[in-house]
Amino acid sequence: MRSGLWHILFFMVCTGSIRANVLPSGYTHLATKESVSRQQNVVSGTIKDRQGTPLIGVSVTIRGTSIQTKSTTEGKFSISAPSSESILVFSYMGFSTLEQRVGNNKNFDMVMQETATDLDEVVVVGYGQQKRSELTGAISSIRAEDMDEYAGGSLNTSMQGKISGLNITTNSGEPGAGAAITLRGVSSINGSSSPLIIIDGVPMNNDEFASLEDGAAFSPLNDINPADIESIELLKDAASASIYGARASNGVLLITTKSGEGKPAEINASVNSSVVSLARKLGVLNGPQFRSAYQDAIFNATGSPTTKVSVIDSLHPWYRESYNYQDIMYRNALQHKADISARGSSKDRAVGYYVSAGYRDQEPIIIHTKYRQYTGAAKVNYKISSKLAGVTNFNLSNYEYNRLNTGNNDRSVIRRYLISFPIYSPWDPYTGEVIPLIDNGKINPVAQAMYTKNEVERWRFLGKQEFSYELFKNLEFRTNVSMDYSATTTNYFQPPILNSSGSGKSVYSIYNPLVRKTFINENFFTWKKKIQKYHNINFLLGQSNQYNLSNEINIRGINSLDNEMSGIGGTAQVTNKTQREEEYVLRSFFTRLNYNYKSKYLLSMLMRADGSSRFGPNNRWGYFPSISTGWLFSEEDFVKKMGVLYSGKLRVSYGITGNQEIGNYATRSLYEFNASTYDENISIISRTVANPNLKWETTKQFNTGVDLAFLRGRLNVTADYYIKNSYDLLFNVQIPSQAGYARMPYNFGSISNKGFDMQVEGILINKKTFKWTTNFTLGLNRNKVTSLPDNEDYFATTYSLARVGQPVGIFYGFKALGVYARDEDNVYTMNGDGTVVPYRKGSATGEIYKGGDVIFEDLNRDGIINDEDLQVIGDPTPDFFGGFQNKFTYKQFTLTAFINYTIGGNLLNQLKRGIDGNQFDVNFTTDQLRRWRNQGDVTDVPILVKADPMENYAVSTRFVEDGSFIRLQNLALNYQFSKNQLSKVKLKGLNIGISAQNLLTFASYTGYDPEISSGSNPFGFGVDNGAFPRSRFYSLSLNIKL
Repeated sequence: MRSGLWHILFFMVCTGSIRANVLPSGYTHLATKESVSRQQNVVSGTIKDRQGTPLIGVSVTIRGTSIQTKSTTEGKFSISAPSSESILVFSYMGFSTLEQRVGNNKNFDMVMQETATDLDEVVVVGYGQQKRSELTGAISSIRAEDMDEYAGGSLNTSMQGKISGLNITTNSGEPGAGAAITLRGVSSINGSSSPLIIIDGVPMNNDEFASLEDGAAFSPLNDINPADIESIELLKDAASASIYGARASNGVLLITTKSGEGKPAEINASVNSSVVSLARKLGVLNGPQFRSAYQDAIFNATGSPTTKVSVIDSLHPWYRESYNYQDIMYRNALQHKADISARGSSKDRAVGYYVSAGYRDQEPIIIHTKYRQYTGAAKVNYKISSKLAGVTNFNLSNYEYNRLNTGNNDRSVIRRYLISFPIYSPWDPYTGEVIPLIDNGKINPVAQAMYTKNEVERWRFLGKQEFSYELFKNLEFRTNVSMDYSATTTNYFQPPILNSSGSGKSVYSIYNPLVRKTFINENFFTWKKKIQKYHNINFLLGQSNQYNLSNEINIRGINSLDNEMSGIGGTAQVTNKTQREEEYVLRSFFTRLNYNYKSKYLLSMLMRADGSSRFGPNNRWGYFPSISTGWLFSEEDFVKKMGVLYSGKLRVSYGITGNQEIGNYATRSLYEFNASTYDENISIISRTVANPNLKWETTKQFNTGVDLAFLRGRLNVTADYYIKNSYDLLFNVQIPSQAGYARMPYNFGSISNKGFDMQVEGILINKKTFKWTTNFTLGLNRNKVTSLPDNEDYFATTYSLARVGQPVGIFYGFKALGVYARDEDNVYTMNGDGTVVPYRKGSATGEIYKGGDVIFEDLNRDGIINDEDLQVIGDPTPDFFGGFQNKFTYKQFTLTAFINYTIGGNLLNQLKRGIDGNQFDVNFTTDQLRRWRNQGDVTDVPILVKADPMENYAVSTRFVEDGSFIRLQNLALNYQFSKNQLSKVKLKGLNIGISAQNLLTFASYTGYDPEISSGSNPFGFGVDNGAFPRSRFYSLSLNIKL
C-alpha cells in the first residue's frame, strides 16, 4: 500500500515538472517586446510593505488612463507616464491604495500600509472567485496566519471561535479526535450536521471513522496539515452554498492550500515543541475516604458490615497505600511538530510551485500511547501557452497511532482508572511487577495500557489535475479530475494475561481494514463580459460526476494462544468474518449568473440539479435554486456626503439546499449472509425493508446581512440574520415488530433554525512602532423541531430526545428537588384519620422513599414516581458562542491572545452518574464526602447503597450542569528579527516565540472539561461519557525563512 501511494506522489510531481518545462520559447519574449515599446518618459521603483518585504503583483496604473502594469517578484515596477502631472495609483489586496504624482522623479520607493480589509480582496466561492465588494451571500474567511502552529493544533482547533455562526466542539482531547461541527444550528436528526468540505475544489469524504471496541471517532480534517492552508472560506447561506446542492444544507467549507503563483522564491522551515500535561483532575476518593464510603454502601444494602478483606485490612501490604490512578495513568508528554516548504514562481510567472513536508510527534498524555504523523503536499501552476494552463496538486498524509480504549463504554481505560479501588496497588509490592488483574478479576488499568494493542494506521491521498483553456476572449473552459483515497487499518488485541472471565471469548484479536475512494470529474465554462462600461456579467455553466466506493473487512478471532501473538493468525478460532462493499454515484449540473451595475447594484442566481443513486427512480433528482441581491449603498452620493462610512453593503438572499446523508441502499431491500449457519450451510437473511419513495432532505434558508467599514477600512462589521427551515427529514421510523423489522427509512419531520451571527474586526491602533488589531465573533441560534412522525417523541437514547416545539437533543429525565432529610419528610398526602400517604417508587405498592433518598418531582401528582414523571430537564444548545482575539505588535514583538467562549446550554454528566451509581464495586467521586448518612442530614447527595435499589442515580437534574465557559485558548509572544539583524546570516526572516494553549478555563462544570460532545449526531451534543481529557500546552517555536 505504501509503495503504491508513493508512486502516485512521484507521478504527480513529475507530471507537474514535465508540464512546467514545455513552455514555448517565445512566451517570455512577448513580454520583453511589450516592455521595449514603452521607452518614453518611463518611471520605475520598488514596492514593499512596512517590514520591507517586496510586494508581488501590485497593480500600478496611471489615473484616468488604461496604462497599467504589475510589480515583479522583487517588488519592482516600470511604467510609462504621459507627463509629469500623471498620478500613479498603487492598489493591492489587503493594503490601502496609494497615489503618487510623478513630478520630476524617475524612481520611487513605495511603502504600502495594511488595512483590516479591502474591497478588492478576492475570496474563493464555489467554482470561482469574487471580489469581496461584489459578494451577495454570507461568506466568512480566515487566513494562513490564523492556523494553529502548536503540535496539538488542527484545522478544527484553528477554526474554533474565529468564524461567526460556526460552532465546533471537539469530542475529546485525543490526537485527531472528531468534532461536532454545526453551522447555524442542527439541520438533521439522524445524520451528521457537519458542513461539506472542499479542498482545492475536491469534495472531501467527511465521514468520521470510529475505532474498534470503544467507538471513539476521528476527524477526516486531521489528514490535512494546517501549515499548508492558505485560506478557508465558509459559505453560510443558501445563496452561496446551493452551488453544491444536495450536500450543502449544513454549509460549505472551502479550503485553499498554498501555492507559489506570483510569489518570490523562498524556503520556510518551522519547528514547534510543546510540554503537554493534563489540564485538570477529577475528584475521586482516596483510600480512607473510599473505605468509609464502601462500608456505608454495603451496610445500607445488606444491613451487615462488609467482609471484603481489602477494605477491612488497611495494614495489608497489598492494600495499605492510597493511590490516585490519575497520577499513574497520566504523564507530562513532549510533543514536536516540524514543517518545511518551498514556494516561488518563474520570472515570467509562467510557473508557480509549492512543495512541503511535515512531521508531527503528538505523544498523548496517557501512558503507553504513541502518535506519529507524516504529511506532504505539492501544487504546481503552469502556463503551457497563452491560452492553455494547468494545475497539478496533491496532499498526502500517513499516521500511526498506538492508542487505548477511551470512548464511551466500560472498556474505556479512563473509566477503568477512575473507578478502580484507590487501595489496590497496580504493582506487586514484593516484585514491583504490574499486576494484570485486581479485585477478583478486574483488569488493572496500568496492565491494560501495557498489554492491550489498539493500533490504527491511516493513509490519505487527495489529488487533482486541472486544465483551463481560453476558447475566446472572456470565455474559459475548465476541466479537472480528482481523487480522494483513504485506507485505515485497525488491529485490536486483548491478550490472555488480561482474561478477566476465564473464557476464551475474552481473549481475542480483531483485524479491520477500511478503504474509501472517491473519483470526480468536473467540466465548466466561465464567461465574463463588461457591457457599455457599467454592466458586468459573469456566467458559469458546468457538470460534475462523482463515484464513491468503500470496502470494509472485519475479522475476529478468539482464544489467542500467546500474549505476544497479537494477529488473527495467533487465535484458535475465527468467530466472525464480514466484508461490506458499497458504492454510490452522484451526477450534477449547475449554473450561476452574477450581474452588477457599476459594481453597486448586485444580483446572483444559482441552480444545481443533483441525481443520486442513493434514491430510487421516483425521486432520484433534486433541484436546488437560489437568488441573492446586494446594494453597495456607500457608493450613493447621499451616503458619501455623510462622510461616515468607508463602505456599506446590504445583502438579501433566499435559496434551497439539500442533504443526502443516508445509507447508500436505503431505498432497497438488503440481504446479508448470516454469521451463524444452519445444517452447516450459510444462511441469507433480509436485513432492511425497501422504501422506493425516499427523497432528499431540503433546507430553505432566508438571509439578510450588512457589511460595514469605517475609518478607511480599519473597522469592519459584518452581521447576518437568517431563517433556516429543513423539511422531509431522512428519518428511521419505527414500525410494528410484526413486520420483522425494527425501523425503515422515511421522509418525515422538520426543523427550524433562526439566528444571528456577527463579526467585528479592526485595527484599533496603527502607529509606526505599535499596532493593535482585534477580531470578535458571535453566533446565536434558536433551534426547534416543528414536526415528527405522528408528532410523537423520538427517543434516540435513554436520556435525549426530539420533541415537537423543543430543540433537538434535549435531555429527558426526572427533576430532582433535593434529598429527604428524614423518613417522615416523605408526605404525599394525609388520610382523613391523619395518617400519612408517602410517595412510592414505580407503583402504588412500590417501595417507600426514606431519609437519604432523592425527592423527585411528581409531575402528574399521583404519588407514584415512575416514567409518567419524566420530563425535559436540559438543553445542550448554547445561548450564544464565539471568540475574541487581540494582537499587539510593538516594534519586533507581537503578543496574541485568543479567547473562545460559550454562554448557556446544559451538559449531562453521564460520567459522574455512571461512577457514583455503578452497580458493581467501584471507587466514587468526592461528591460522596457530603452524602446523606444519618437521619436529619441536610445535603444534595443521597444515601450510598450498593446496586442503588431506589434509583437515586437515575437520569435527573442532579447531573445536568451549566455548560458556559470562557477559555483563554491561546496566549503567544513572538519576536521577529529585523532585516538588519539578519543581513549577516543571509536569512529573509527569523521568528521565535513562546505560547500556551488551553491556559485558563472559567467554568462551573465539574467534569474534565465543559467543551464536550459524544459524537457528531445532535443527540450526543453536551453529553459527557468520560472522553479523553484535553491537555494544556506550553510551546516554543522557531520559524525561518530563506
